[in-house]
Amino acid sequence: MSAELSVVLPPGFRSLVVLDRKRHAGLGLAPQAARFAAGLHAVYLSLPEFVAAARHCPVVFAEAEGGRWQPMMLTGIEAGQNLCVDAAGEWLPDIYRPAYVRRYPFCAVRAPQGEPRSVICVDDSALGDFPPALFDDNGVESTAWTERQRLIEEMETAGRQTDVLCARLGELNLLEAFNADIRPTGRERLEIAGMWRVNESRLNTLPAETVTELMRSGFLSRIYAHLMSLDNFHRLLALSVARTSNHPVAG
Repeated sequence: MSAELSVVLPPGFRSLVVLDRKRHAGLGLAPQAARFAAGLHAVYLSLPEFVAAARHCPVVFAEAEGGRWQPMMLTGIEAGQNLCVDAAGEWLPDIYRPAYVRRYPFCAVRAPQGEPRSVICVDDSALGDFPPALFDDNGVESTAWTERQRLIEEMETAGRQTDVLCARLGELNLLEAFNADIRPTGRERLEIAGMWRVNESRLNTLPAETVTELMRSGFLSRIYAHLMSLDNFHRLLALSVARTSNHPVAG
């Protein structure tokens, strides 16, 4: 099963095929594979990543299909521009790199006919004759693959936890739309729209038993990490200025 899939490509992916031990035998990851994220001004985020991501960039919510919500790490102030990478497209070492980026070029896709399982797929434009190979000529997996597979499985679990959080935020009517005004020095004002955040006033008026539930589930700490991260729009502006002037931003 290695034909092209009729699914929407994840952001930054060029293709998507089912990973096949025979078809992809002897192939490894291209050294520049991680540069796929250079054009992403927002990156998918999962619940366990909120605290780490919130130290560097705004963590916001976006509307997804089916009335769902998706947390995102905002990495740029203009579409198609990632300020968390260097001029070559490599992720800056002092900024948190989301699992979505570390997992590339792989992802898990729900199997056809509504089967309750996922299949691992790959953007095989990022594969080539590069050591170490994911599988040898007999299809035996390497350490390089088992480590990546572990990350994929961890992301699947984290994704389910994230869905529960987002559903709960929706049930409690805690999310509100907001825009951010960015005023780069010497440039026209920019407005970032289409983002959602937790309404802190509504959060503060929740019944005590609901707050206790959010705390015990681990959701409350992530909510506050999200809220505190909204102060990081100034950091994105600093990164933008640094890129223009070629001066590094202090960590």
